[in-house]
Amino acid sequence: MNIKNFSLISILLLMVSCGGGGGGYNPDPPVPSLTNLNPSNDCKKAWYTSTFPDPTSIGTVFNNYTFFWQSTSFKDMPICINTYEVTDSITSTGGVSWTLYAKELIEYSKRTLGQIVPLNVFILGANPQNTVTSAEKAAYNTDFATVQAPVGANYNTALANYDGFPIDSAGGGYSHEAAPNGADIQIPQSLVWGQGGFGSDAEQIQQSFKVIAHEYFHVYQNSIKFYNEASKSISLPKAWFSNPSLLDPASASTPAYFPWWIEEGGAEFGGIVLSAKYANTKAGITVDPVQQFEDHFNTAFDHFDSNGGASLSDFNLTGNVGYSAGATALLYLWSIDSRNFNAAMSKYYTDWQEAEKARSGNGWQDAFEDAFWKNNTEYYTLENFVTEFDSWIRGGAKADLFNAIKKTAAEIIHADIVPTTVNTEPSPYSIEVSVAAKVVGSGTGNRYFIDGVQQKTLVVKAGQTYKFNVPNISNHPFKFSTNVDGTNNPGDEYTTNVSVSGTEVTIVIPASGVSNLYYYCSIHPGMGGRIVIKDQTSGGGVSPGSY
Repeated sequence: MNIKNFSLISILLLMVSCGGGGGGYNPDPPVPSLTNLNPSNDCKKAWYTSTFPDPTSIGTVFNNYTFFWQSTSFKDMPICINTYEVTDSITSTGGVSWTLYAKELIEYSKRTLGQIVPLNVFILGANPQNTVTSAEKAAYNTDFATVQAPVGANYNTALANYDGFPIDSAGGGYSHEAAPNGADIQIPQSLVWGQGGFGSDAEQIQQSFKVIAHEYFHVYQNSIKFYNEASKSISLPKAWFSNPSLLDPASASTPAYFPWWIEEGGAEFGGIVLSAKYANTKAGITVDPVQQFEDHFNTAFDHFDSNGGASLSDFNLTGNVGYSAGATALLYLWSIDSRNFNAAMSKYYTDWQEAEKARSGNGWQDAFEDAFWKNNTEYYTLENFVTEFDSWIRGGAKADLFNAIKKTAAEIIHADIVPTTVNTEPSPYSIEVSVAAKVVGSGTGNRYFIDGVQQKTLVVKAGQTYKFNVPNISNHPFKFSTNVDGTNNPGDEYTTNVSVSGTEVTIVIPASGVSNLYYYCSIHPGMGGRIVIKDQTSGGGVSPGSY
């Protein structure tokens, strides 16, 4: 039995993953009776095995679950880096371990996007793979299957029979069958940084960073659509358990959750953005996200140019060109409305749950209409967009079309990502702030860093208390405003329910009347960032005006 279905790509491997949704909420759910098999959240260890837990509540479309590991705060949700036959040969320029790069990039992606499920990362260092020892092969197979085998009656059979070698693609995701045990990323050295054929060290770094971030994005997009923020549940579609063929592109007539071009194109889009942001925090490492997007555009353009009847909808269920066509389509959407950047990075996936609940089987289309914008209004329909895109990509010269949609490296690096998860636990929620010289982009001067992310956008909840620890507050007074950059802009300082004690700045987020705040330095302009406020009563989407 296959633990996961992985897709193959040419040259650099990218992945397929499984997804989910969310549903109703029982305010007084039953307490699960199962024993926690992994109370310490240990790596490579299952929380559940032969018995799939009972749902804590049952909705019309979804079964809703509360797993043992959900008692862990989002901030502390574990990332396990598991390595096999990793040697000193896995290095880049300067002798830095590729395992370290992978760890840092995945953690950066977590801090930037959010992470709601535990994650095991499996890095196979042997290159070529036929050098893997029998002992390491057995360990890899056992460890991977332990957390990714379908939980239930077939768990032990899948565990005993799994053999992933040779590993022919990188992978990552979160499947409904293995949901109780968290997500995975699989990174074989031989198919990422060790594959050969790179023109330079810079190309090796750029492409490998993108692949690693791509796989994390699959974990993100395929887990966040399971999460029902109102009930704090992981909600799984009932139809998928009763009819697994819905997830099989060979038998399905429509996507079960996302069109392939959004799933894989979205992971390419997100992978390029995340890897560019991370790489530009590393001294001596540069990537070219503009070129990466242009490469995808060229592949998509050439396909449409040489196939007169081709359509973006050809890649609803499968197809390698869908990676490039999807990344190009999302870049096109970003070019026509700035809000579509966050729709592509997160909002489409979070909207899928409610869309699927409202019209089961159609969430993949309806969520598009909810998430994407054009001309200051929500998009019309997915079908109309496909028609528009098909016409656009055939409507001009290749260079002209790309120039019309491309973003600069600075625009990509500084694009404002709104994390999915809300900073609420524990209360008051403590946030560490540091000041350092600007790392990315042009210009000079200091910037605020939050969670290691330059000028990070924060998502907070109305009515909650937040405490900012600012060690160098005397040199860089940390203030709030309803205007970008506060009194430097100029605007007014926001002082309601704000107090300062030494290096600690405490704020109680207003329950109403304010949709966005900004943090800033009252002495030095350009240091701060945005604070998005979620309404406490809705338990749902970002407040109006946030996108």
